[in-house]
Amino acid sequence: MKAALDGFASNAFIMLIDDVQAEDLEQRVAVRPETEVTFLKLTPLVGG
Repeated sequence: MKAALDGFASNAFIMLIDDVQAEDLEQRVAVRPETEVTFLKLTPLVGG
């Protein structure tokens, strides 16, 4: 769990709740049966 918290804090991934980016892990959200949560891992681009 610590790795997930650290990853969120360091912008290693973002979390979308119904296509809206979560800004804080402490924010409250209404969860309904149709709620969709997406995790997107961010990776730096390499090259020039």
